[in-house]
Amino acid sequence: MNKGKSFLKSLIFTGNWNYENMQGSGFRLLLEDINKANDLNIDEKQIAKQSEYFNTHPFLVTFILGVWFKEFLKEGQPDYFKKVYSSALAALGDSFFWHSLRPISFIIAALFGLINPIFGVILYLLIFNFFHFSFLYIGFDMGFFMGKEVISWFNRIKFNKWSGYADFITAFLLGLLLSLGLKKYGLETINYYFTATCFLLVGFVIAKKLDVLFSLILVVLACFVMLVTKGG
Repeated sequence: MNKGKSFLKSLIFTGNWNYENMQGSGFRLLLEDINKANDLNIDEKQIAKQSEYFNTHPFLVTFILGVWFKEFLKEGQPDYFKKVYSSALAALGDSFFWHSLRPISFIIAALFGLINPIFGVILYLLIFNFFHFSFLYIGFDMGFFMGKEVISWFNRIKFNKWSGYADFITAFLLGLLLSLGLKKYGLETINYYFTATCFLLVGFVIAKKLDVLFSLILVVLACFVMLVTKGG
């Protein structure tokens, strides 16, 4: 199998996402490509069936693809495990990549952005895509090697706890960013530290109850008002 080609195609497998089958068309595309590249001669009806409803986290799809082929060659139940792992990995992926990795990558980038904004943007892309590309690249091999037991690999690396660790680090770094930001713009007074801390706590509460992005927008707007008031 040409891992490089499959890896690149996995980056765009959600290109035909739709409300009818979600990512089903993309999964069929990846499966067809591997089938042709390895002359597996999978029945056309079996391949066509893969266009049915399918939804998982796009960064973990290659794990499911590997499990599918492993179980198919063992004459097991590939579609059953495809369904089981699509839900499990969707939950794990959303928790880590969307809700934890993006914020921590942003905060680290913002810290370095105080020194050089361009470097901050580059650093964000490097941190986020390191995990993104790494999981996509090793996914098929891990899924194919371990088959239906692939979930034990996620348990072994305690992947379900990565989000919690990242959230603690993010909270610490956000406080550091707040302090450095106030210092850089000459707002080192008790009143500003207290006000900024209140904004930060409100942001945490909103993030837990509503949406991380929404809370970030509110906190940024509040800080903007604070700076405008100081300038006035």
